[in-house]
Amino acid sequence: MNPGSPSLLAVQHREGSSLRADFSWVFVGNVVYAGGQWAILMLLAKLTRPELVGQYALGLAIVLPVIMFASLQLRLVVASDISQQIHFGHYLSLRLLTTILALGIICAIALLGYRWEMTEVILLVGVAQAIEAISDVFYARLQLHDRMDRISKSLIARSVLSALGLTAGVFFSGNLLWGIVGILLARTIVLLGYDIRDRTHGLASQSRRFSQNETLKPRWDPSVQRELLCFSFPLGIISVLVALNSSIPRYFVARALGERALGIFSAIAFMFAAGSLVAVSLGQSVFTRLARSYVAENLVEFRSLLGKLLTLGAALGACGVIVARLAGREILTLRFRPEYAERADLLPWIMAAGGVGYMAQFLGFGMTAARYYNSQIVLFILTNLSVAAASYLLITRQGLLGAIFAMLISMVVQLAGSIIILAVGLRRHTRACLENVEAS
Repeated sequence: MNPGSPSLLAVQHREGSSLRADFSWVFVGNVVYAGGQWAILMLLAKLTRPELVGQYALGLAIVLPVIMFASLQLRLVVASDISQQIHFGHYLSLRLLTTILALGIICAIALLGYRWEMTEVILLVGVAQAIEAISDVFYARLQLHDRMDRISKSLIARSVLSALGLTAGVFFSGNLLWGIVGILLARTIVLLGYDIRDRTHGLASQSRRFSQNETLKPRWDPSVQRELLCFSFPLGIISVLVALNSSIPRYFVARALGERALGIFSAIAFMFAAGSLVAVSLGQSVFTRLARSYVAENLVEFRSLLGKLLTLGAALGACGVIVARLAGREILTLRFRPEYAERADLLPWIMAAGGVGYMAQFLGFGMTAARYYNSQIVLFILTNLSVAAASYLLITRQGLLGAIFAMLISMVVQLAGSIIILAVGLRRHTRACLENVEAS
């Protein structure tokens, strides 16, 4: 992929950056972000009924697959494009176009499939997620230059302001919609006040070809946009399949058990999501190094990084199970309400599924760094089929525990498939490297 523009992004590794520093910033930012998401759910549980928590969770389950598909994982495409040079303006214009398209699809789903009260929730959640998607494409440029500290500062500001916006909206109005409006306004303030204005500071010294005006403006070129779209489309398919993997059990819970049960399930399942954000933090901080080692044919380092990530994922899941068994009821009572703590028996199972999921997530970063896109599409189709079948069979019989078992089954499928894809791909890559050496 080579857009061929005269002003280009040079892929450079910032002097003085280190894996520990990158992870520290990403970890802090994502921990605060996870805390903000948890705070939003906790505040909804404290200030409203479980039914309204269920409406918000259903809104996210409907919106996220569409937004993630439209995002096309452009952030990872930029960060992994080690050997090519890509103008940021082309990515920005593509993100704007696909985000507008995503909002149109969300409007159609909301207006055609749900009652008006739920439609309002879906539309507002959709706009809030669209704003977040625009911020994400600015993060791509910073990640390319290993400026994880600036990404983290944005995440921290967004999380704190979103929690404050939700609290103000719900507290003064007693209405879920005004709480979501508060989140939307908070994300808009961070996007306009920090993400766009502060994205380029300090990067000009890293590339003489850098131009601030060009960086902040979309570049409209149909041929380049078409090329980028074709290249990143498989990643968009992967994104929507990943989002559906977590959303499908929620669809079945809402249909079979109702919005109240979905609210309780979503609150408990957020324990898994919090650990997932920690896994994503580490994966994002290591991702560029994985891509560099693969492109440089340093497969020893590539395998070593993946091995360390897998160990950490298993440890994170094990710690979660232990904490859930020892203090699960107390945590749910403190963070939410007693009615949520009545289902503390679900928490250890959620964290067990989480341990498998964290390891699968880390292998996903490895596959994306190696650009095994098509194989991931097949894998996630199988994963979605497995979670859909398990949800259909288990949720009506075993309730919320059946939903967790369905999640666990799909994550085992994802982990096993990821191991197979990476093993086969790396073996072929090693063979190809040896053949190139012999030919030369």
